[in-house]
Formats: sequence, C-alpha cells, structure tokens
Amino acid sequence: MNLNERIVNDFYKSIIEGDMDLYSSLIHEKIELALPIRKGTLSGTYYGKTRLVEEIFPLVVSRLDMDNFTFCQKFKIMSADEKCVVAICEAQGLASSGKRYDQIYAHFFQFKEGRIIKLIEFQDSSLADAALWGSTPALEPDAPFSY
Repeated sequence: MNLNERIVNDFYKSIIEGDMDLYSSLIHEKIELALPIRKGTLSGTYYGKTRLVEEIFPLVVSRLDMDNFTFCQKFKIMSADEKCVVAICEAQGLASSGKRYDQIYAHFFQFKEGRIIKLIEFQDSSLADAALWGSTPALEPDAPFSY
C-alpha cells in the first residue's frame, strides 16, 4: 500500500469513526472539492479546507438522521498511483427527511504534501435531491465544475 492509499484509507476511517481531527489532518489547506453536477444544492467546485470543514460537511450531516445512517459502510480503492487514487464508497440509512439515502459514491483523490488537495465526487444527484435537499438553497460554488 502506497502513501496515497494510506491517506484514502485514513480519510474513510475518519468519516466512519467521526474523527474530525484525523479528517482535518488529511485535508490540504487549499483543497478543491469538485462536484460534477450541473445544478443542485451542492454543485461545482468549492475551494479551501475551511469551507469544506465548516460549511459543506456540516450542511451534509445536518440533512442526515445520524442515529440511522452509516457513512462509508463499504469502500474499496479501485486504482492507485503516485498522482491519483480512485475509490468507490457506499453509504446507507435515513435522511433527516425520513427518506432512504442509500448512496454510492465514486471519489477521485489527488495529493500534495501528503494531504488531499483535490477530491472529485460523483454520486446519484437525483437521489440526493429527493432524500436530502428538497428546497434547501444552493451553497454557491466558488467556480463551475471543471477538469
């Protein structure tokens, strides 16, 4: 297992265990979170660790029934090299709306200085809209999605 694979394993471990100190230690200050969705509550590219940790992550968690929801129920690294790690992750449970939110994510990680500098997240956005977001206003991205 190379360093980048260990970082990704620790990333998922931090989410599974709710260890925000570990999570924060893995994220580069200048991270880019890219969500390739044309329109939605979360869509486009968001810059910076502060924005991720203080705005985006809490917004997502606020829309979940954390007593009946499991992040990263299962994950697997599909490909890894010195530049990028690709993983699939499954989450399962209830949204705070009471609707099922059994989601499958594809994550593309890039690294700088031993931390995650870019995360591209693919997901079933129609499921997220139906179960999580409803009429939740969009969190304005810093830029449109690009690659």
